[in-house]
Amino acid sequence: MKTIFGLILIVLLTASSMVAQWKVDGKLVKDEPDHRAVKGFAAHLVVIQDPRKFIEMWKKPETPHFDSAKEVGFDETVGVIVLFAGCRPDGKGICNTEVDYTIYKPDGSIFIERKKQPLWKEQAPPPENTQLGRAILAFRTAKSISSGVYRVKAKVSDLNADISFEVETQFSVK
Repeated sequence: MKTIFGLILIVLLTASSMVAQWKVDGKLVKDEPDHRAVKGFAAHLVVIQDPRKFIEMWKKPETPHFDSAKEVGFDETVGVIVLFAGCRPDGKGICNTEVDYTIYKPDGSIFIERKKQPLWKEQAPPPENTQLGRAILAFRTAKSISSGVYRVKAKVSDLNADISFEVETQFSVK
């Protein structure tokens, strides 16, 4: 799993705004449910444990190494993040991206929903840079929630480029 995630991170780090898919070593990487690129705007949906620790790692100059959380216990802090690249700046160099998060319980009902969260509404990063979105959905897996598989969906939108698409992943609570 670490190898796969490492490859995906490399893909994100080498994303180019000039292509509609990510490349690793010059080869196109196909879209998967948790990561996708459309017209140069790329997004990767990740569930992480201990979001504060992850943010501190992200602030450091070296590339952070982390695993996507596939299984979490009760009473843990979980974060849902979007890593992105290639947002289109407006005439002032500002990106205007948003994300709608929806997490579904094991029975299919909505657990958490947040709409129009600001993913990035500031100076555009270089298109080849992977950026941690500002909209981080953090929550605690209280003992009162159901165990089982939780499905996470994110609709990411680059409003300047008129691009929207969904990415999804899942995690288990045990």
